[in-house]
Amino acid sequence: MTRPAWLERSPAYAPAFLLVLAAAAGGLRTPGTWLLFGALYLAWTALRPGGLAASGQEAALLFFGWLGAAAVFSPEPGVSLGTLGGYGVCALVFFSAAGGEGGETGWLRALYGLAAAAAVVLLYEKFSSGLVHGLIGQNPNYSAVFCAAAFAPAALALAGAGENKDRLLYGGLAALLAAGLAASGSRGALLAGFAAAACGFGLTRRWRWLGGLLLLAALAAALLPAAVLGAALKLEDPRAFARPQLWGSALDAAAASPLLGWGPGRFAAAFELFKFPYFDGVSYYGHGTLHAHSEFLNLAAEAGFPAALLLLLAVYQAARAGWRERLPFLLAALAALLQGAVDMVFYSGAVSLLFWGSLGFAAAGAPAAGGRKLKVWLAAAALLCLLAPYAGRLARSPYSGELALAESRRSPVVKLALARSAQAAAPTNALPVAEEGYARAAAGDLAGAADAFGRALSLEPRFDGALVALAGTYALAGDYASACAVLAGGPLNLEAPQARSPYNRALMDFDRQAAGKLEKECVKKKPGAATAASPKPRSKATK
Repeated sequence: MTRPAWLERSPAYAPAFLLVLAAAAGGLRTPGTWLLFGALYLAWTALRPGGLAASGQEAALLFFGWLGAAAVFSPEPGVSLGTLGGYGVCALVFFSAAGGEGGETGWLRALYGLAAAAAVVLLYEKFSSGLVHGLIGQNPNYSAVFCAAAFAPAALALAGAGENKDRLLYGGLAALLAAGLAASGSRGALLAGFAAAACGFGLTRRWRWLGGLLLLAALAAALLPAAVLGAALKLEDPRAFARPQLWGSALDAAAASPLLGWGPGRFAAAFELFKFPYFDGVSYYGHGTLHAHSEFLNLAAEAGFPAALLLLLAVYQAARAGWRERLPFLLAALAALLQGAVDMVFYSGAVSLLFWGSLGFAAAGAPAAGGRKLKVWLAAAALLCLLAPYAGRLARSPYSGELALAESRRSPVVKLALARSAQAAAPTNALPVAEEGYARAAAGDLAGAADAFGRALSLEPRFDGALVALAGTYALAGDYASACAVLAGGPLNLEAPQARSPYNRALMDFDRQAAGKLEKECVKKKPGAATAASPKPRSKATK
């Protein structure tokens, strides 16, 4: 069958177009955008000429295969298979680019264009309002990674430029990207762009350029005002120093399941098991994360230590093949990977495509002659994986027993079982511990209820709902001394800070009517107070 002429020519420009499309589609940070983009890309992949090139890239092949095994054996295969679909798209991008079928020039131009647009947006936001979000989403790191990935190739092109117009072009682009990186406030992007450019100068033996780059970095650090430098390094941001604790949690998660991890796409669930305390003014365990803020540690936690090692081997194998002839692509991939080692940038599918596409072009060799059938099957498998989360939702009927479960939740026994199950999934979350207390109180187990409310308060001392419930439980048991002591020592009378998260709002919510009645009882029972008969406390001390 004769293909249309535009399809025959598409490998020269389609990869660049799809990279721009991925960035425009919100950076591919939701399952829906991944599905729409994946369907378009996979359809083109199946129809376009040429095959896949895996020869000489065995480490990358093993990497994607290992992710497939981790997804199949995941505790939540539906979630992990959906994530695997995104990795499948990246695999096809990598092995297609490694086939050397064209598109390198368009890819690099698309990268320069996206990076320049991101830098302009970052600078505009910095000088207009000071609130920097960037071109992709509400996180400037996603835009900064494009600036970092383009800065090193632009600096390398500037060093090798022979004509004045090229020097002007690449010099202006490098300056714009450097300014965008500074405006982003991303320490990871600044270091990644600097390190990749230094690596490029070193590999090409441009020692004067390397010395000039080091001198500029030293002068910037020395001449910038302390306030500006502190803001760039986020010295005033306490969250900046919580990241090592997050990395420690990721290592704990990986060590607990070192071979296949907790399943691709499931770091947020794993983090609940290995969460560290971080006080935000209300709660110690009200924080969460979708990513380990390090691609290596995220892979180790989600797919085991072998996945992180295979990624490094894949980068090494591609670098060994392309560092002489295709260095700009390698530097772009290196910058993205270096920033991804310390930032949450690979959560964006556009960044993953940037990395794997650039790495594939860096490793490109002779055009792949075969593998067309394999390409079609892999594209179909990736599309099915992207559909996996939606298939699970469609398979559920509104009459599948969920109504019966909702009715059964009125039973204290079922409430207790659900609360204990939730505690197993998130042992530092105080809310299901309090739910256990409510269930035990409803079943008449006041001692068990008091123990549960006490455990909830040990996790979150500002849990006003649990505090009132504990006091009410003591009152129901006739121990008014303990009830009054709990109310007197709690945070109820302190000025409450603003609760921005649902978790914190749940901690600060309590039955004010029940608390008021208990406080009146405590006033009446003080030594010397009137001893008139007091009304019987309500059977439930909280909502």
